[in-house]
Amino acid sequence: MSNTIKPVDNSMINKLGDKIGNAKEALSTSASQRIEVKPNAVADAKSDTVELTSGAKLLERLEKSLESLPDINQERVDAVKTAIANGDYTIDADKIADALVRFDREFGR
Repeated sequence: MSNTIKPVDNSMINKLGDKIGNAKEALSTSASQRIEVKPNAVADAKSDTVELTSGAKLLERLEKSLESLPDINQERVDAVKTAIANGDYTIDADKIADALVRFDREFGR
């Protein structure tokens, strides 16, 4: 299936412009006729409440406590850099593999 784009002449543009103007006029007229303000609408909105679950409250507390921690533990970074520079840093491949498998199982992959 293919679409053909035909040239647009000025009469089509004028017709389209008239339709848009008429639609705007109709919308503004009909909207002004239909708007109805209820005096108790604001009072009703103030009485709404939200109750957070215990999980949401816990997440909120965790978020606040994490905000106080630095993004980078510079002490740990320096210790690892020193260990690598001295040749003392060892990688336990079995421990890493076990952690990856455990992570994969926990998230149901």
